[in-house]
Amino acid sequence: MKKAILNSVMLAIALMATATVSAQRDMQLTVSNIPNDKGQILIATKSGQWAKVKAEKGKIETTVKDVPDGKGKIYVFHDENGNGQLDEKDNIPMEYCAFGDYEMSENNSKVNIELIYVPDKMKGEVKQAK
Repeated sequence: MKKAILNSVMLAIALMATATVSAQRDMQLTVSNIPNDKGQILIATKSGQWAKVKAEKGKIETTVKDVPDGKGKIYVFHDENGNGQLDEKDNIPMEYCAFGDYEMSENNSKVNIELIYVPDKMKGEVKQAK
């Protein structure tokens, strides 16, 4: 009887431990539309992972370690002057940047992000609106 109770307790503990551990995997990230090779590309996920990569004109491929499975958000920008922050003018980003959603799973760990230059996008929207 004691052995059966002990086995039941051990099984319950094992099940609780596995239920609270969420799977993590490395995100294979491609960042495109990088305007030049100055500075660095800064990457952050809403769940707290981050990476910093030397900028290369065109695109870079990098790995963001230990991203939890499931849906999440990612933010990327080209820190061209290397000051570690997104430069703004009148609350408008003045460096190429992007944000997006992703879903990590056993079958999907690749994410593609294309940087945009917000002032150019704003000009395009104004022209289309006229």
